[in-house]
Amino acid sequence: MATAGSEEPEPKPQLRGLILSIVITLCVGGLIVGYGKWDSSVHHDPSFSVRLTEVHGLDPARSPVIRPGFNLELHVDNKGIDRTCKEEITVTVFYGDMVVGWADVPDFCVDKRSTADVNLKLSHADVLLTDTLRRRLASELRSEELEFDVEMRMVIPMGSDRECRADYCTSRQSFRWCRAKPGQGYAHCDQFQTRRV
Repeated sequence: MATAGSEEPEPKPQLRGLILSIVITLCVGGLIVGYGKWDSSVHHDPSFSVRLTEVHGLDPARSPVIRPGFNLELHVDNKGIDRTCKEEITVTVFYGDMVVGWADVPDFCVDKRSTADVNLKLSHADVLLTDTLRRRLASELRSEELEFDVEMRMVIPMGSDRECRADYCTSRQSFRWCRAKPGQGYAHCDQFQTRRV
């Protein structure tokens, strides 16, 4: 029986060590889970890739004016833990420095940890090739080494901390750039904060 003024017995050293270990483990575990959630939601923008599923109207032997037509498939891979939606994306296809096709991408959403494909028929107009580009196009068609540059311009919504944090975002626009060969697999697109030159 404890008498007045007597102190409670201290916990045994083994029990005190066990309690301390549990508290430290819970704290460290909470930090790891919290960082993983923060890192996924802030830093993991979906990745984009494209493939040209159909290309026609390229015949530089007939005329220096070509009427190219393109179908393009945009593949979006959202590895993040949040659903993401994209608006106001434009796609432009270049051959050399000539614009040969373009399209506005319909607005779309991709659920967390999932993928989506968007099929586009690109608009086009007659393109007058320089002699240099005409020879290059004929050569690349013969060797089956034809490549197009694909640029995507994305508008970053105002107040979107997830994709435009103050410490690295200097523009309300983001650009992705890919190099695609007709009839081949997906080409991964790299991100730039300003238009490539």
